[in-house]
Amino acid sequence: MYHCILCASDLTSTTDHALSCQHCGQHYPAINGIRVFIPDAAASLQGYLQEQAEAEQALTAMADKLSTQQATTDSEFSARISTLLTAISTNREVLATPYQAIRAFLQANPQTPDLLAWSMIKTGTTLLDMLPYFYQDWADTADFAKVAGRIAATLNEHHPDKAAVAVLGAGACGLLHSVAPHFDRAYGVDLSLPTLLAAQTFMAGEPLHCHLPDAHWQAVTLTPPAQPPGNIELLTANVNNLPFKNASLSVVITQYMLDIVSNPLGLAQEIRRVLKPDGLWLNFSKPFRIAADLPELGMRNLAELPPVFTQLGYAVINLENHRFTYLNLEKVSAETDLLNQLVHYFVLRKTAGQADRPDSAAVQQFFIPNAPVWQTIPRLIPNRPLIFTRTKTFDGQGGVKEALFIKVMGHTFAIPTEFALLLESLFAAIDGQRNLRQLFQGQQQTIGLDEAGFLKLIYILHVLHYLLEF
Repeated sequence: MYHCILCASDLTSTTDHALSCQHCGQHYPAINGIRVFIPDAAASLQGYLQEQAEAEQALTAMADKLSTQQATTDSEFSARISTLLTAISTNREVLATPYQAIRAFLQANPQTPDLLAWSMIKTGTTLLDMLPYFYQDWADTADFAKVAGRIAATLNEHHPDKAAVAVLGAGACGLLHSVAPHFDRAYGVDLSLPTLLAAQTFMAGEPLHCHLPDAHWQAVTLTPPAQPPGNIELLTANVNNLPFKNASLSVVITQYMLDIVSNPLGLAQEIRRVLKPDGLWLNFSKPFRIAADLPELGMRNLAELPPVFTQLGYAVINLENHRFTYLNLEKVSAETDLLNQLVHYFVLRKTAGQADRPDSAAVQQFFIPNAPVWQTIPRLIPNRPLIFTRTKTFDGQGGVKEALFIKVMGHTFAIPTEFALLLESLFAAIDGQRNLRQLFQGQQQTIGLDEAGFLKLIYILHVLHYLLEF
């Protein structure tokens, strides 16, 4: 079922569910049985601990501020402050367990600090951010039931091969759990390993008790499924670089994916590669746009999708507009806001007569030493600018706190200073004329990466975040 994400070679089982590639030497570890298909996976796991540190710092700062307020004033908000302090404490405990599994692995397998680890796993969504989605998936919300029911109806109508399904962006794994009984094997793919670890624990029978920030930090307790399917397998991977062999999946399902993924066309090609002949792709996502589209035109409407997918080797089976109440928490808090979103639901079938995306040639060149890759000339993706923002916060007592953010295609997230400087230096040097060797030599002192690190950075910018093309 799996192959190496760098060279597409077969993998060999080692210990504790880990896999290794005898051809290129890549090793794919497993944390509590969840395989991690990320290049230089062990080093990249450090990025999750950076993510945890950021979330912990934010919660600590909030708790300290609230505690100070509670101690110095008899506020009308004292009860709410107490609730919030309890919520922060509870959520910190919820976060601790999944990240502890990653920390234990790294303690047993020490790694050299890696500047690029953060960017290899960065999604902009942490486990802390994902807690409301556990409620959405597992609290019998009407909107989730509608989505699960529509997908089940599609599977019953079109009778795809029952061998294997993959849900990309599985997150809290509610949708994965609902479709698993239709197949022999069900794979949940997500780049957030901590979220998958939390979902794994939950589906194994441990209730989830947490507080929801979007519902005024009210407490919820989620009951795990009575009898979870035994055919579910979770794995950590970037959806633009999947570890599945060619033509190995019967169905691929994407949920809230096309509107956030870096390269929708690249994802469509990757999904086609892993689908069996006549395999189905079911999508439930907000409208999206292609990187080359003029931003002024906004997102593509439903009628504009068939030519795109037909050209990529799909037959359009069904297209539907739906309304979805995103993160409906009104049962938890009467004063929570409701966001009713337009969502595209489509069903595509892989057609014959068109070659699949090449196995991992575009990826392998950045990790297997070779001369030709250094002669390639990178270009910035049109209409996909990378925007840097520096913020300053003044505390009124002479203190100043600075933070760096990047914004791509409407998505904004914080970025470490050293990585921001690295990107700024590289992007300023890309002019459509200089090849990778010239860029590396001209920026070596500024960037501070060796050849392997530089090519890994290019992989991150080209395959994972699609900011460069060749």
